[in-house]
Formats: sequence, structure tokens, C-alpha cells
Amino acid sequence: MIAMMFAIGISFASVESNASSAIGFIQTDQGWEQVDVGCETGSNTCRMYYSSDPSKIYVVHDAPGGSPLKSPSPKPIKVLD
Repeated sequence: MIAMMFAIGISFASVESNASSAIGFIQTDQGWEQVDVGCETGSNTCRMYYSSDPSKIYVVHDAPGGSPLKSPSPKPIKVLD
């Protein structure tokens, strides 16, 4: 009985955690790096920074050397590292 209640509770807890996240790529000093950011669509260029270095802003691209992703916000996205 307890196992069944636990299973039902887990099924409700497993909701999609980050539906608006997208895979993007940034160009760092070491080359292209894959990042998981919340860029969807919008009229602004998607930009991000790592929490450890907020002074370094990166443009997020759809592929290495590809087009910049779009963002609804003009502000860069903070990514925890």
C-alpha cells in the first residue's frame, strides 16, 4: 500500500522540469562549448554568462559557427557553473 502511494506521488512529481531550455553553443577561448539555456524565440540575441564570471558575456548560437539564438529578453542569462 505504501509503495503504491509512493509511486503515485512520484508520478506527479516528475513534471517536465525545464520545458523552455534549449541547447546552444558559445565560443570560448578553448573553442566551442555546448550550453543549456532558456532561449526560445524573440527579437533579441540570446546572450549568457557564467555565475563565476559575470563580466564575460557570450552570444549563444544554434550550432558551432551557426546563427545566434533569439531571446525574449535583452538581458543575458545567468548559467550556474
